[in-house]
Amino acid sequence: MKTALAAALLLASPLLADDDPAEAALKRFFEGQRVVVLLDLPATSDGFDVYPEREYPLDLGKMSDRTRRAGVSLREGDRIPVTKIKVKDDLIEFHLAGGGFNSFKDGSGTVSPHVTSKSSFERDLERRVREEKDSRRKRDLQHELDDLRREREYRDRQDRERADEINEERRRRDRDRALDMGSRFNIRFEKKDVPPAYKTPEGVMRALGKYVDFLALGPRPPERPEDLRSEPASPGGTAADSVRKGMTRADVEGAFGRPLREDKSREGALDVRVASYERGDERFEVTYVDDVVIRVAPLAPR
Repeated sequence: MKTALAAALLLASPLLADDDPAEAALKRFFEGQRVVVLLDLPATSDGFDVYPEREYPLDLGKMSDRTRRAGVSLREGDRIPVTKIKVKDDLIEFHLAGGGFNSFKDGSGTVSPHVTSKSSFERDLERRVREEKDSRRKRDLQHELDDLRREREYRDRQDRERADEINEERRRRDRDRALDMGSRFNIRFEKKDVPPAYKTPEGVMRALGKYVDFLALGPRPPERPEDLRSEPASPGGTAADSVRKGMTRADVEGAFGRPLREDKSREGALDVRVASYERGDERFEVTYVDDVVIRVAPLAPR
């Protein structure tokens, strides 16, 4: 057994050595985290193609076609998990809430109608019609052959109708499933290899910054020099201003009491909770991971 185990490890070691460390770093940074999409995404694994090196990164015609054909699975403003990051030759796949419906892998498939072959009796009748010299007998044989053909064609027509009904039901079921299977962004590049600058969390956020709000994952990379300037703090401040990333839940609730509402979820091994608080006319939302603040956002007043 030890020999077999050692052999298995030796066989597996080249695969481990070939793992892309940049992809592994992207997976650790993004997978399991939640983001907000800033546009509607199609209910298909085709997703949206983004070309960050181009002047116009989105192909609007292709976007509209995919959305029209597949429907919308993720809508603008949806807060959803990043479920997979995959670096390939000339693209980075950024999967959201499952990565989208793939008709080849996830589809129900189709059924084909049964086509009835001619029986030996029908073929024999055809031969007899051709060879019969007596016109009256030939006509009788032809009537018998026509009745036999109509019966066969009737059975085939019923099978086609049943197959059409089954396939339509499968297509309907697939469309419904697709709406719950998320979507993805495909960050594509002109050359075969993904540029190293984009194989980092900052590079991915820069490529998708106009289409995804990365929430507490880190500051969005600046696109213009003036974006590097920090915004002045509001003179008076708000209740939410006193809550900082890294604070514990006990610290927040010591100041503001129990939340008005709380939503719970699991992101892998992480316990994620989104709680809303109120003080006077102010309302704000705090996102905790394992009871540590990672995000604070104001809410509209009641």
